[in-house]
Amino acid sequence: MVQQSPTPPPDWESLGVAGALLSRYQRDQRALLEQLGTFLEGTLPRQTRVSRTLGVIGPRRTTAVSVELGGMRYSVSEISGGGLEGSRTRIVRSVAVRTEAMAVEMWLTELAEALAVELEKTNGGRDALRRLLQGGS
Repeated sequence: MVQQSPTPPPDWESLGVAGALLSRYQRDQRALLEQLGTFLEGTLPRQTRVSRTLGVIGPRRTTAVSVELGGMRYSVSEISGGGLEGSRTRIVRSVAVRTEAMAVEMWLTELAEALAVELEKTNGGRDALRRLLQGGS
């Protein structure tokens, strides 16, 4: 009988980017939206748009995030009732051609794949992604 060593706790690399984002989504949707907004603004500022409340009465909070990656615009927004709603829009020559609503779980999976490709192109992209998935911003 072969003894196996105890399995180490999973980190973002072993789970994969999509798995880590899905796990965070299941724990706290509001926090995920805030972290995605902050992360994408800081890492891909020219490709990202973040909508926030005005914060007159309370602190500002993120209500929607969109980022353009690989010919697609990935958008997620808060809906009434506290949930999130995702969509994907094909962009051709700076024109939005087709928008599809997506389940947030599928949206996160596709976003993670597109982010991984994009961040491999930039210095520090992998480190920035590691900070996001480990809970920093």
